Amino acid sequence: MPYKQPNGRYRASKMINGKRRQRVFRTKGEATKWEASQDAEVWEQEDRPTVTVVDLSNAYLDYAKERYVKFTYQEKVRAFRNLYSFVLRETPAESIDPRLILDALRHRAKGSANEANKDRKNLSAAWAWGHDYLALSDRNPFRSIKRFSYDARERHMPTEDDFWKAHAAASREDQAFLLTALHTAARRGELFRLTWPDVDLAQGRIRLATRKTKDGSLEYAWLPMTPQLRRALEDHGKIKRSMFVFSQEDGQPFTSRQHYMERLCKRADVKPFGFHGIRHLTASILAKANVDIPTIQAILRHKSPNTTARYIRSLGFVDNTLAVVFGEQKDSPRTGRSEG
Repeated sequence: MPYKQPNGRYRASKMINGKRRQRVFRTKGEATKWEASQDAEVWEQEDRPTVTVVDLSNAYLDYAKERYVKFTYQEKVRAFRNLYSFVLRETPAESIDPRLILDALRHRAKGSANEANKDRKNLSAAWAWGHDYLALSDRNPFRSIKRFSYDARERHMPTEDDFWKAHAAASREDQAFLLTALHTAARRGELFRLTWPDVDLAQGRIRLATRKTKDGSLEYAWLPMTPQLRRALEDHGKIKRSMFVFSQEDGQPFTSRQHYMERLCKRADVKPFGFHGIRHLTASILAKANVDIPTIQAILRHKSPNTTARYIRSLGFVDNTLAVVFGEQKDSPRTGRSEG
């Protein structure tokens, strides 16, 4: 119970698990209310170090820089930079006003709804990491914001003719690069990190490494090389500069080649397409050749056959099953046709 001190103030006292805390209040009612509100959970929260937004961003970005590729890391940096336009860096992370988060993401969405969704994803991932390593609560304020709707722009897939025109306009080294992309359906990052130990010319196979895993670790997959690709890489190996199969003049691996395909397509006088467009082209060629979904899934290195099915469907290679089935039943009364 609170007791009155000589100065007229009331001292409240509470003991939990052998620990005592005291506070002084102006009135007995305030002191009594404080004593009633104290429990072990409240004390644990009060003893927990305050994690500010900048504490979270610094710690998480240090982790991300070690774990993810440069492009992904920079995407996460931009997410926090945009957040700082609306939320003070010194704000306790647990006290972020969701309305400010919404304002920050809505402002971002004015330029690009897709970029706003990327910010939401990266900030949500940062909070989840903070929950695991900085003792943040499981109340993720970023995840509570709904995704923004947007019309995804369809990536342009080149025709085979346009691909080979671009291939012909490329240097000898880049022809090997483009052929590897086409004959393996490799993602851009997989080509950039490809090393010569990943190229087994004796066995006629190539190993690709991707970070398409939740923890950012590399996952490897061996694919057979076509005879044409094998010959191209044998020839390309005569001018190797470093351990990387495709590298810059100083032997360092490429990191983006941001405008390369745009310049190459302009030189070849074809509609511009990117590295991912080549991956789409490979899937298209496989689908037109009636390669089954499990095989295409293995080549594209998709985790789920559903992903491959959606991928193929987006390219327009899905049979109209109903038409195939009922189209064969020409003499059935159920088709509405005359039996003759």
